[in-house]
Amino acid sequence: MIGVAMQSSKQKSNRLGRKAASSTGRFIYGLFRLLMKLTLVVVFLAVGLFVGGFFQFANKVSSYTVPGTIRSAQGIVALTGGSARISDALKLISEKKGERLLISGVNVGTTMADILKINSDHEAATKCCVDLERKAQDTIGNAVETQKWMQMKGYKSLILVTSDYHMPRSLLEFRRVMPKVTITPYPVKLDSLTKEGWWKNSKTLRFMMSEYLKYVGAWSRDYLSPKALSALRATLFGG
Repeated sequence: MIGVAMQSSKQKSNRLGRKAASSTGRFIYGLFRLLMKLTLVVVFLAVGLFVGGFFQFANKVSSYTVPGTIRSAQGIVALTGGSARISDALKLISEKKGERLLISGVNVGTTMADILKINSDHEAATKCCVDLERKAQDTIGNAVETQKWMQMKGYKSLILVTSDYHMPRSLLEFRRVMPKVTITPYPVKLDSLTKEGWWKNSKTLRFMMSEYLKYVGAWSRDYLSPKALSALRATLFGG
């Protein structure tokens, strides 16, 4: 009798164990499905925000127009990357829209004489009122070196000359480095962006997507900085 009772108890225990295991398995499977659904929702939202942000960025860039008139500033900076940027900036300094022009990011092998060869109409302005900056290797460097130049000159206002597609990121970097300086954008049009249906051109589309990714990266640095992360951690967990 004792043996039968023990066997019955063991069988009951086994059934309870199998039931518990089955219940745990269903719970884990349900949790896994929930996490998968949440992941998909997050992915769809992220993709939607990214695509929507890109079209908003592209619309803003393609709608830029070269100012017919522009208010004078103390300094003018042209970022290298296209001859039209430099020629437009030289035109501005020739029209006395600024006291001096800084061409930032100039190749070490490029001289003032080289610039004059393709901008002979602005020889007087080039000889009297133009500085060349050669240290900057990217947009962040442009902003940092321009800030040093502005500080040295004592300038508080600036006209920023760069291509239309590059303007949003440039403004972001320049305003981050010079929050107290008044910056006026002067976008130089990229021919391929002025054409209707530019997004149908795969080369232009890839080019714009690349610039948008750089812009998102520059924008997100404010939120990924150690200071911002520390503030977020303090908000969430206290201390």
